[in-house]
Amino acid sequence: MRAYFRNIYAAVSTILIGMRITFKEMFHPSVTNQYPYQYYFEKRKNVRGIHKGFRGQLYIRMEDCIGCKKCAMICPVDCIYIETSRLEKGITLSDTRAVVRLKDQTVWIGELLEGDEKIEPGTVVKLRDLDGNLHESPSEHVEHVVTSKKRRLKLDRFDIDMSLCMFCGLCTEVCSTSCLYMTQTHEFSTYDRASLLFHFADPSIYEGLTPDETETKAEDGADASEGRKQKAARRRQREETA
Repeated sequence: MRAYFRNIYAAVSTILIGMRITFKEMFHPSVTNQYPYQYYFEKRKNVRGIHKGFRGQLYIRMEDCIGCKKCAMICPVDCIYIETSRLEKGITLSDTRAVVRLKDQTVWIGELLEGDEKIEPGTVVKLRDLDGNLHESPSEHVEHVVTSKKRRLKLDRFDIDMSLCMFCGLCTEVCSTSCLYMTQTHEFSTYDRASLLFHFADPSIYEGLTPDETETKAEDGADASEGRKQKAARRRQREETA
């Protein structure tokens, strides 16, 4: 009988010891944030900000995309869909903008005044941004530089299915112009999966473009010259065969 009551006492005491912290916290004020209402509409001191290296929703600057499709090819889950077409003969697009990324994750976008993709030690990288502000940084603080590139293709489709994305960031690493990047947007949930297919192609970029007559004639001349060279090569081949 004594052992029976001893077992009951041991069971109750061990439960009380294990629940000691729980009982203590029961009388403290609640610190739970009612997401998303308190997160967005109230200033909470205990809510940490999002760090600069956070991998959120993908976004692309379409005016700097050259349609190389590297991002779609490296994507492990094939969530990027790109379709391109050639512009009419003589139509040219503006070059892409240069991008300078510092080691502290700061990004400058604009016209590169001094610097190169191969960062030489002891040099200074200078860039003028879209607002006309001049940025300078020693090469030791620069992570990488992307110079401007020619745009020769029209982007008919550029879609990203964020319902498939695994947020690996590989697409942003191989982007030739650093126009594809991951934002700090983390709240884009929806009740419809189709809403997670984001369309970025912008036809308005190509509106109002007219062929440059000088470049058209130059291209026609180059094509004609190439055609004459091919005909001459075929003629020589026939003569050697004969």
